[in-house]
This record gives sequence, C-alpha cells and structure tokens, in this order.
Amino acid sequence: MKILLAQTKPIFDVEKNKEKLLDIVENNRADIYIFPELYLTGYLIRDKIVERALDVDSPHLREIAEASHGKIIIFGFPERDEFLYNSAAIAYNGEIHVARKIYLPTFGPFEEGLYFKEGTEPFVMDTEHGKIGVQICYDAFFPEVAKIQALKGANLIVNISASPITSRKLFETVIPARAIENTVFFAYVNWAGLMRTLEFWGGSMLYSPRGSLLYKAPYFEESIGVVDVDDGEIDVARRLRPTLRDTNRKFFNL
Repeated sequence: MKILLAQTKPIFDVEKNKEKLLDIVENNRADIYIFPELYLTGYLIRDKIVERALDVDSPHLREIAEASHGKIIIFGFPERDEFLYNSAAIAYNGEIHVARKIYLPTFGPFEEGLYFKEGTEPFVMDTEHGKIGVQICYDAFFPEVAKIQALKGANLIVNISASPITSRKLFETVIPARAIENTVFFAYVNWAGLMRTLEFWGGSMLYSPRGSLLYKAPYFEESIGVVDVDDGEIDVARRLRPTLRDTNRKFFNL
C-alpha cells in the first residue's frame, strides 16, 4: 500500500488549491493521498469561513471525487451543513465521506470554537486497503479518539493538521505514541510555511505499528513523500504487544 503525504504551502484560493491537489494526484502513483487540515481554503481565514464553507455536493468536492476512482484522497475543508464543521473529506471511488473534527482548540492563536461545531464520534471507514480512521489535528491529543478507531478495526489512522511551530515538539511526541499504543500505521500531514501571523512547521510523518519512523518530511518546506507500507507489520506488532486485545472495551462502550 502506497501512502502519499502532501505537505503543501498555504494558498488562500479554493480553485488553485483544488487544481494543485488534482495535479498531485494525477502525477504521483499512490493508493492513498493525504493533504492538510482545511486544505481547500487555508487555515486562518477567520470570518471568511462563513462564505467559503462548502457542502459535500459542491462542484469542487465533486470534481475531486471523480478523480478518486481506484484511490483514496483525504483533505481538509470547512463543511457547511446545518452548522459549520472543520472536516476532512475522504474521496473514494467517486464518493465523498466526511470526518468531523471532535476537539476544537480555542486557546492562544486558535479560535475554532468561535466558528465550528464539534464532531460527535471518531471516524472509521472500510476501503479495499482495510479500515482507515481519520482525525484532525488537536484530536491527536485525546487518546480515546485513536483508541476507538483502532478498536473499530482501523489499521491506518490519518491525522490532517494545521500546526504552528510552537506545537512541533508536542506533535512529535504524541504521534508515535498513538501508533505504538494502538499498533497501527499512523500518518500525520501538516502545512508548511507562513500563514498570516503563524509559521507552520511541516514535519509530516508516518510511523509503523511498533513506533518506527518510516517517513519524515522537512521542516517549513513544501514536499511530497510516498511511502510503501507492509500490512504484515500490524500482525507482528499485535502479537508482540497485544494492546488492542488487552484493552477493556467496556470503557469505550464497544
């Protein structure tokens, strides 16, 4: 299974971001393509989020969905439904599925609670490459999200992010821990570069089920990395350290 981590520079233009995504998908061979949080609009757009939010049937999302036959494309966007959500679109075989951010940071430079409603449950979906869990940025700091995704069968957990430099060491500590404690592949994809007043550190990464670093993108620079992962590593990891088997499921109502 080939996983592409697209660490991109911020552009506040939905059309250009969509075209860039389609270009990357067309010109790189992979099974799963991952882009950052709120990829289609850029992260720090504040009140403009209301006018730029998209519903799942918007032309931009439908065009990306049409490019997803035989592949999986994951990217962030502001979703317009009954409320606004900080969401990830999972385009797969011509359809759009949606994962909503559960934990909305509203501290320091983050204002998400002012604009978005929180999601209600961890997202997992079936694919031809097994079950995939998708979460968004701050969700990684709440271990129950990844744990529930793993208990529901996810072998790969994807976290799309908009993390500035002040959070770098925290994410670099948390992400491998989530891979180890759940014996899953864990992919993290971040923005890189200056976005208004914040500098995003990049550093997108992919960890194995036993915590080995399989890929690390450069800091602050745009980059594309493609990693070929072996699903057999999951069985080995779960035999050697059966954390999922030994998890008390009643704590999670599973």
